Amino acid sequence: MWVQGEAENHGTTFSNNTSVIGGHLEGNCTNVYISESKNLQNWDGVSPLQPELTLIPKLVVNSAGLSAPALAKRFIGLDNVFIPPAYYARGCYFSLANSKVAPFKHLIYPIPEDGGLGVHVTLDLDGQIKFGPDVEWIDGIDDTLSFLNRFDYSVNANRAERFYPEIRKYYPDLQDGSLQPSYAGIRPKLSGPRQSPIDFVIQGEDTHGVPGLVNLFGIESPGLTSSMAIAEYVAAKFLR
Repeated sequence: MWVQGEAENHGTTFSNNTSVIGGHLEGNCTNVYISESKNLQNWDGVSPLQPELTLIPKLVVNSAGLSAPALAKRFIGLDNVFIPPAYYARGCYFSLANSKVAPFKHLIYPIPEDGGLGVHVTLDLDGQIKFGPDVEWIDGIDDTLSFLNRFDYSVNANRAERFYPEIRKYYPDLQDGSLQPSYAGIRPKLSGPRQSPIDFVIQGEDTHGVPGLVNLFGIESPGLTSSMAIAEYVAAKFLR
């Protein structure tokens, strides 16, 4: 919250329950279409979305995460050749149940696996142990589902069977039945299974030719950790 407070002290306005639904290029300006988020709840994915407000900012930063490629396709005037294909990988975490004394006092990272860093050990602020994330590639996500952020964040308890042998490589004393589902996240990836990993893409006018539009693609972990540095980079390079 301190970041929000500092931003507001410098003149930033936050608009909750508001969605960017597209835009178009007009001259050297990017027009951004705005709608209340509730109007998307029953959208059929086919009929045109009508903006309630059009903004013409100096700079538009598409930092929509999982929805960034789908949103970019809704900007008329941006050539789709500059929008990379999107891949999605769910990562589940399991916590260590019935442990009075944490078996670890620091993070443990195994050898990375295809699409992720492997099932590693994390410690929350309360000292609770969590293992994860694994990599589960998700199919069947089209642009509409991505644009609406309709992803399944549930943790299938059966995936614990995949965790036990991985964790026992560095924690052989792990007992059967000691893992319980915790939470899941989804990675916005730019490379798919068995493909070479692709780093963050920070794409501006010098790449796609649209004035005042910056696309942030593939900002997966550690994107949150890097967010302030990314913001400083974007502001320094593109805000004139």
